Amino acid sequence: MGIILLLMSCMGVVTHQDAILKINETFPVKAFALGAPVRKAAWKEPPNVRLCATSEVSLSRIYRALEYWSRIGYEFGIVRKDNFSMCMNPKMGEIIITLPESGFNNSHMASTRLYTDTRTGEIVKAKILVLPKNAKKERVIEHEFGHALGWSHYPQRYHIMHPNWYSGGFDSYGIRQK
Repeated sequence: MGIILLLMSCMGVVTHQDAILKINETFPVKAFALGAPVRKAAWKEPPNVRLCATSEVSLSRIYRALEYWSRIGYEFGIVRKDNFSMCMNPKMGEIIITLPESGFNNSHMASTRLYTDTRTGEIVKAKILVLPKNAKKERVIEHEFGHALGWSHYPQRYHIMHPNWYSGGFDSYGIRQK
């Protein structure tokens, strides 16, 4: 049987295994990112988290995302839901989760804005913009909290900070709080 497969592959005949691996004339390749993840900035104190009710994201979903980061050493202050309809801007020392504003790139699942102190470089507030349908997807909120904690994208397959949702995962290499 092995000799037959060897002959078939030498003659250019595609075996069943080759057909499975070949997708759109490309072959899957395991890629490894060089170096470690990069943190642009950090919080001086654990940030509070405020969820805008208008975002339609559940508080339990936020707690699940925070649990991921807590397990790897990050701390957070008070977590609360804000029912005020004008809940849009983060206050000093907090991460806010709200709906996207006009001009939001719909090709993205979510986006995070960091505000840093120009003198110290420390994060002073952060704003996570996410649509309710995307917030329900696994890892989206966790990934955005990573940005709110100062982490950049890291292109290692299965990493929480991978820039592509389909290639991401829950790997926390290099981002554990010391």
